[in-house]
Amino acid sequence: MGLTRPQFHRWLALSALVFALGAVLSLTYPIEELSRRLSDFYFRLRGPQPTSQQVALLLIDDASISRYGRWPWSRVLLARLVRAASAQGPRALGLDIILSEPQEEAADRDLAEALGSAGNVVLATKIAASPEHSAWAEPLPLFARRAAGVGHVQAVLGPDGICRSVPAREVTLGGPRWALALEVARVARGVVQEVPDPKRLADTAKPTSLDKVSPDFLIIDYHHQITTGQSPPPFLSVSASDLLEGKAGEELRGKAVLVGFAATEMSDRLPTPVSDRLPMPGVEIHANLVDGLLSGRRLQPVGWGVQTLMLLGASLVLTWVVLRWPGIKGLLVLPALLLAAYGAGYVLFAHAQRMVELGPLMCVGVLVAPAAQLENLIVVDRGLTRGLRQLQRALQPATPEMGGSLRAAMRLETPAPSQDLHWKVELLNELQAELGSLYAFDQTLLEAMQEGLAVFTSDGRLVFRNPRWQQFCDRSNWDPGANLDTFVGALGDPKWGDLSKRLSQPGARIESEVQLGGQLLQVRAIRLPSTQPGSGALMVVVTDLTARFERDRARAEALGFVTHELRTPLVSIQGFAEFLLRYPQAAANSDAAATIFRESRRLVAMINTYLDVLRLDSGAQPPRREVLDLTETVNQAERVVQPLAQAAGISVKLGMDSDLPLVRGDPNLIAGALLNLLSNAVKYSPQGSEVSLRVLARPDSVVLEVQNPGPVIPPEELARLFEPFYRRREQEHTAPGWGLGLAFVKRIAEGHGGRVEASSDTGGGTCFRIVLPSTSPASERSSSSLCSLSADPPVER
Repeated sequence: MGLTRPQFHRWLALSALVFALGAVLSLTYPIEELSRRLSDFYFRLRGPQPTSQQVALLLIDDASISRYGRWPWSRVLLARLVRAASAQGPRALGLDIILSEPQEEAADRDLAEALGSAGNVVLATKIAASPEHSAWAEPLPLFARRAAGVGHVQAVLGPDGICRSVPAREVTLGGPRWALALEVARVARGVVQEVPDPKRLADTAKPTSLDKVSPDFLIIDYHHQITTGQSPPPFLSVSASDLLEGKAGEELRGKAVLVGFAATEMSDRLPTPVSDRLPMPGVEIHANLVDGLLSGRRLQPVGWGVQTLMLLGASLVLTWVVLRWPGIKGLLVLPALLLAAYGAGYVLFAHAQRMVELGPLMCVGVLVAPAAQLENLIVVDRGLTRGLRQLQRALQPATPEMGGSLRAAMRLETPAPSQDLHWKVELLNELQAELGSLYAFDQTLLEAMQEGLAVFTSDGRLVFRNPRWQQFCDRSNWDPGANLDTFVGALGDPKWGDLSKRLSQPGARIESEVQLGGQLLQVRAIRLPSTQPGSGALMVVVTDLTARFERDRARAEALGFVTHELRTPLVSIQGFAEFLLRYPQAAANSDAAATIFRESRRLVAMINTYLDVLRLDSGAQPPRREVLDLTETVNQAERVVQPLAQAAGISVKLGMDSDLPLVRGDPNLIAGALLNLLSNAVKYSPQGSEVSLRVLARPDSVVLEVQNPGPVIPPEELARLFEPFYRRREQEHTAPGWGLGLAFVKRIAEGHGGRVEASSDTGGGTCFRIVLPSTSPASERSSSSLCSLSADPPVER
């Protein structure tokens, strides 16, 4: 059946449990009542049956009561009725009328003679309540001696008050009394003996017709109840008034005729499985039973052995279904199987006259799903307990040092052993919190990585990528969700061919540097470990080395420039010092000394600038915090740059807001940064142009802004202007410099808690701003462009 050995044992154990529960519950009233109701519905499903050819009814109905008066009738009228019925030649005549009370002697003799002349009349007897005690209401001896038989009319009512069977016999002081239906069937078969033998009553054509009569009860195979205008009726019925007045035909000939009450006012009615609003008359109940006995169509319950096997089979099949399909499919198959079992029971009922108790089977069908789920919960609980116990042992320190570090890292406390669920819940909560924090940490770490990271399955599908991978793919102009083969093909490096085979073992890795789209990339791939051989995922990490390469190149060029710049003043100093040594009395000595002094100052200035940048980067030179006189600082920087501007033919325009807020900082560093921006503006401005210096007040800051009409700087280069040693390629051979000035400005601004901004366009040239926080109450910092040069936001570094 496709089950492993553990699953097979689990199936047998669960089937045994369900079978035991079904067997025990089948003894309870709700399940018994369910079985009765399900069996009762079979009679309605079967529909109308052909009119019986074995039994007919002679009814004392409402028309008869209206014509001959209320019951009891005189014995003379009953004698006329018996003679009229006997004249039609019935095979047996059963009177479902108790004749236990005497009337006039002449009338009783007349009825006795009618019974005797008929020769095939069966009288009724039953238990009747008397003032003193319960006693049998026997027919008068006068009548009993002339009758062909006497049968009881006791009915068995179920717990729900419905008649489904009658006792086969009742024990009295005078001997056992067989049921009226059995006596009528005996007389109709022509068996003449005092006590009917069911085996002797069997039809020779149907040897099994009466040989399986239950010694205790006769189950009634009900036709549908007789209703007005019903076609075909279950039994031919004749009104007693019609028979007495000669209006009836030959409907009673050759049939077993039952005489009884059908009038509405008579209380001889019982509820049956086919009754609607009006219960069925007792005579019609006997007619159903007699018809079954004579036709050999009698219902029998299946034996307890067969019932037990059916219950066991249902337990095995239904349990296998819920274990084979534990989801919605199994829940849909279960009702289908139960409906099929109900249909099979109907087939047995309609064609084999066997009654199956379906209540236990339905009970098993209802119990099997919860039992399977309960068993699943037990298995899960055992597995969870076993796993948590292993986790407890794993968290217990093997050594003090290891345990201390592990406990500190995991922040878990091993709960004391317990048999309840609290320790499991507490441990799971601890683990959930820890895993949540680890997940958040890993997610933040992956998002903050400077490298692009992607994970591919063993068949090359992308299952994870971080934001840097997305950016890398956007710059490379290819789909970020592409598979591994597409990525390897884009690299164009034969070293990466057949990657899955080369990284077949967990922990295997490959690494190389490739050129892709003008970028220098370092690509690494590693096979991640897995619980199944050959199913590990591949992790690919891409690092962009372009910026590092450019920075190293810029540093090398800057170092060469610094070396050249340091060598130039040193050569001058060395040359003029040698001149002074050789010609100490020469007239040009004063000029040589001045040159040596000027070049040494230039050398010291270059070295100090370089050292200042290094100190600010390392934090070894924290800026001073004192109230600045911005007006004096700005004016001093403007005065210092004026000679340089005049020599270049450039004018410097100063603009300053009134009522500037207070600013704390190092006045020398602020002045140096401002002087650097002004000197750069003069250096890169065309002759005859104007450089503007403005000081602008904002609610929570002061902006020092330098604008010049020099060449436009592309946006991709604006962001790198403040990197150490970076110089634009267009300026490397047109203007001397180290590439440290703007880096120096950026460090100073950030050291004072501020920032630097730069923007450039064709309409307004290039604008640099130093934004310094003020000591006044802060409000929302304005981030709009102060130069109004471009719609693009300024670049902040």
